[in-house]
Order: sequence, then structure tokens, then C-alpha cells
Amino acid sequence: MKLLIAAGGTGGHIFPGLAVAEAFTAGADREACFAGTPYGLEERLIPSAGYRLVTVEARPFTGTSPLVKVRTVIAVLHGILQARRLIKAERPDAVLGMGGFTSVPVVLAALLLRIPSFIHEQNVYPGMANKLLTPRVKAAFVSFAETGRHLKARQVVHTGMPIRKAMRGTRAEKKEGPFTLFVFGGSRGARRINDGILELLPRLEGSGPTALYHQTGPEDYSRVAAAYNGSATIHEVFPFTDRMEKYYNLADVVVSRAGASTIFELSYFRRPAVFVPYPYAAGAHQWKNASYVEGIGGAQVIENSELSGERLYRTITHLREHPGELARMGANMGTIYVEDAAEKVIRGIEAGVS
Repeated sequence: MKLLIAAGGTGGHIFPGLAVAEAFTAGADREACFAGTPYGLEERLIPSAGYRLVTVEARPFTGTSPLVKVRTVIAVLHGILQARRLIKAERPDAVLGMGGFTSVPVVLAALLLRIPSFIHEQNVYPGMANKLLTPRVKAAFVSFAETGRHLKARQVVHTGMPIRKAMRGTRAEKKEGPFTLFVFGGSRGARRINDGILELLPRLEGSGPTALYHQTGPEDYSRVAAAYNGSATIHEVFPFTDRMEKYYNLADVVVSRAGASTIFELSYFRRPAVFVPYPYAAGAHQWKNASYVEGIGGAQVIENSELSGERLYRTITHLREHPGELARMGANMGTIYVEDAAEKVIRGIEAGVS
């Protein structure tokens, strides 16, 4: 059986697609390949994971001017023609779209060719691409149970979020030691979060033993690392890590953006969070994700525009001084996690193909 996965643009679409491919190809006589764009993170992430990437033209539905809209429609039509040719060449048994604009031409081409097609929606509230595709595909797989209420689909299956195998099986209880923060803003970093942490840093020095593990993003690393020089706070600063599980296990609290992949990794490790949602995410999906998790008691949310060292200090100090609340937040975060999400997606595809 051969599966074509459309995933691109951001790690939030690519990493769960890779988790599905990893689980799918673990079976005998299974092959997975990817369709993406030639200019997203997929160009680096997918081949480095050992999978073949074929590219198509795809653009987000952004802009309000008639000219931009016309160009977008032309690009989508061109992408559908490209995707139709590649599907005919690859001859997959099924196509899985992981959401985002990359999925649109690939899944539409598969539907025109009557290839069994499916989508996976990572966020609490579905994006425009998946709203467009859902009524036409065989099944929609969702990370959050809540999401099904917002989709018009033939079938909605609550699978949870597929998480890479390298991360699963590494969960450990937090060891005794200093109160520890793990800070990151995604693989590229977030300057606003970095600035907030640098404002927080001097305030922590009189607050008892504290450790900071800070992923800055490559572009801001030198500036942030220099600002830590001379700090009495235990710290480790790095531009990027592929060992997220190490730092999740070390953390009492995580300070981060609110992408769906991050939320489900936190739910696996049962770590409470302070979310600073990215304010320019399409459809405000990070804010909606963060608000949902805050609503079930797994996180606290600070708006990007309201982030400051003082606000972070008050929030972190409160959590440090109320360990029972911190433990409840971690337990609440853990309720989101769904075991064997990738395998559930695969079983759903198999059922739709047979």
C-alpha cells in the first residue's frame, strides 16, 4: 500500500505528517512519500527524515486585493494540474492532507482522480483549507475532540495528534532541583518571547534557585546569549534543539507559543504551560488553541502585546509558590493526549480504502 502525504509550510503540519509516515512504513509492504512546496520547511525536514518529497505550486489564501486573489486562484489551478500529474506518476492508494495551503491542490487533484482522500486537522478550530476539503474527503481526523463540532464531514475520527516516535517513550518525572523553565518560540524562535525572558531574568535572581533552558531561534541566538552573560541564574541557551524531550522532562513550566504540535507534546509530558500565542497565525488558531487549553486548566495565557518581564515574573512566581496548582495544571494538560494517534489515523485510512 502506498500513501501520499501532503504536508508543508510549517513544522506544525510537517511533524505530524512525518509521525504518520513513520508508523505507516513500519508495516510490511508499505510506502509513504510527501507532496509539498519548494520553499517551505519541508524541503529540509522531509528528506532528512528519509522520505521522498515531490513539489507542487501552492499559495496561502491571503490578501484582499482582486489582483492577489486572481494570482492565488491561478496558482491553485496550476498546483492542481501539477498534483494531478504527480499522483498519476506515484499511483498512491490514498492521499492524506495535513492541513494548510499545501494540502489544497494535492487533495483536490486526488479527489478528481477518485483516489481515497483524508485530512488531519491539528488545531482546535479548523483552518480554511480543511474547511474547504472536509466535506469532500472520506474522513477527517482531528487532534482535539472539540474540533468535530466545527467541521462538516462525512466522518470525523478523534485520533489525537501524531507525535514522532523519538519523543514517545522518553517521559520521566521531574527530578528534585531548582525551579525550571523551558522557553522556546518554535524552531525559528520568537523575538517577543526572547525579550520577555530577558526582562524576566534579573527579577529571578532573588527568587530562589531557578534554571532556564532557552531555545532562542538561530537569528536571535547571539543577542540573547550575550544578555545571559554574568547572570547568576542557572541557564543553558541554544539556537535550536532536536532533543525537546530532554528539556520537557527537566521543566516545571514551559513558556512557548501555542501551536498544536507543541500542545500535544506538552500533553504527552504532562507539563503545564504559559502560552504566548503568535498573534499573526492564520485564523488566530494559536489564540484559540491556547484559550481551549487554559479553559481546561492546563495553561495560562498571556497575549503577545501584554508580554513583559513583570507579567511573566508574577505568573511564574505564583506557580512556583503554589505547587498543588502546578501539579493540577500538568494533570489537566495530560488529559488532551491520545495514545497511538498515528496508528488511529492509519486504521482510519485503511478502513476508507478497503
